[in-house]
Amino acid sequence: MSLYFIDSVFAASNFDIEVTDPSLNEGKAHSLLDEFRLPRDEFNGLFFSRYGIDYISDYFLSNQMKFCVVTHPDETDTCFEKAELLGDWNPLNVIKALYFEYSKDQSLYAMVVPETGCFINRARVKEVLNLEGEGYLRKATQLPKHMSFGTCSPFIATEDLRVNGGKVEKIIFDAKTLELKKGKEELDDFSFGLNHRMSVQMNYYHCFQMLKKIYPDVIDQKEILNLSFKEKLVRNKGRISITFEFNSLDFRTAQFINSIHGYGEVSILNDYVDELDDKDLPRRKSSFIGTRGRFMGSLR
Repeated sequence: MSLYFIDSVFAASNFDIEVTDPSLNEGKAHSLLDEFRLPRDEFNGLFFSRYGIDYISDYFLSNQMKFCVVTHPDETDTCFEKAELLGDWNPLNVIKALYFEYSKDQSLYAMVVPETGCFINRARVKEVLNLEGEGYLRKATQLPKHMSFGTCSPFIATEDLRVNGGKVEKIIFDAKTLELKKGKEELDDFSFGLNHRMSVQMNYYHCFQMLKKIYPDVIDQKEILNLSFKEKLVRNKGRISITFEFNSLDFRTAQFINSIHGYGEVSILNDYVDELDDKDLPRRKSSFIGTRGRFMGSLR
């Protein structure tokens, strides 16, 4: 992978990215050691201008905030693939934009959330959006102009807006995640444009602030990610067995799970000896499985 930054010190060089970038040429470099610094116009010409999203570099430069573009040696479609390519990044730092289509008028609503490993409850999304009536939300059959499935992002152009003849009605960020990421310096990874081998990195909260300034009537924050789970407790012969299944995760709970159990399609068994390290004392066992957009675990 290669990192691209804007640096006004450097003059235009007619940079040939397909030849020079070791992530895109035959080298297929996987490290983040290669850095390229380009003047703003050349940087925008390579990455943003064709999609009408030069506002990204304008906003971050004017506010002196960190951001960069990353190129990848392989195409990716999912957050987990991206996290693995980035060197085992936590998927909570890879952001996805889920576009839903409202059945009544085919308008588009995007949910911009970190990858928690759980699916989003569409019924809850409809409630959060205050969509009344018998219409329902379904997976989008069409996307904003400069996106494809696998590269969806919140970075729309003005022609994508419903008021301008496009389909986008609202783009929603998760309020709790914004609260937790506000003030942090860590970068999050977003897709952009149509290239499955490129992404842009910026802080989730900063991304929201930028888009809210540009599209104030379209960008909003709601509590999208809620904690929903089923739990079964069995007490038998002096032992307690607890089985639980998470149908949805909020950001804080997902952080806790990832920090202890890992993430993705995994099954982990952890055995712990009592702190007194007495062989005769019962061991406490825990297992956790993440699969098909749900997490299941047990304690006994």
